Amino acid sequence: MNNHNLMASAKEARDIVSHSGWLSQTPQWFQVSVLQKSQLLHFETGEKLFEAGDPPGGIYGLVSGGLRVTLRPGDQSPVAVHLYVPGTWMGEAAAISGDRRLIGVSTTRDTQAFHLPLAATRDLLNQGLESYRCFARLTYWHAALALGAVSDLLIRNAENRLIAVLLRLSGCRIETPPNWRAVDIDLSQDDLAIMSNVGRTKANTILRKLQSSGHIEIYYRRLTVLAPDALRERLVHNS
Repeated sequence: MNNHNLMASAKEARDIVSHSGWLSQTPQWFQVSVLQKSQLLHFETGEKLFEAGDPPGGIYGLVSGGLRVTLRPGDQSPVAVHLYVPGTWMGEAAAISGDRRLIGVSTTRDTQAFHLPLAATRDLLNQGLESYRCFARLTYWHAALALGAVSDLLIRNAENRLIAVLLRLSGCRIETPPNWRAVDIDLSQDDLAIMSNVGRTKANTILRKLQSSGHIEIYYRRLTVLAPDALRERLVHNS
């Protein structure tokens, strides 16, 4: 059983989001304020935290489990575009702007997440410029993530494109964080093929090759990245 499948205690949950992701990069006083005002919630598999078009609400910080990000292109059904790793916070754009949600977020398995309610988020925003800058840093991170995803989809080589997506989904696109642990990617191979803009047959061939080389492990409707550094080297070597 992977570590992120286990339900964390309140102290463990605070440690997870205080030592990885956005909150770990903010001042200590801000971290304390966010966690004091947040509730640690449990969600079952398939629950929706929010959908595209929903009114603004609070923000969420993933502790354990999995969160799937979807977009609804035009009148089409929602399409998976990303998975969040523990330590990730999301939902601040609507809270800051007052506009409706742009994305949908739902659980891929039993999940724990902190929830900072909308009123508490706005209270923090009103505390001053430094607090506002902390939330702006989160918005900047999401913008960088989106631009990185677009950039990866411009990679011409199908294998490289899929590897780039695997690295992004595991939280290791640019580098492997010092405290990184292998986590499951809760996507079917078909979903991953769509997300990578690679044909299903081609994607399956690439994934089997990566599994044979020990870079990933494939399971039913999920896979695990085992060697992100080696995958990144492969990406550079194939360029």
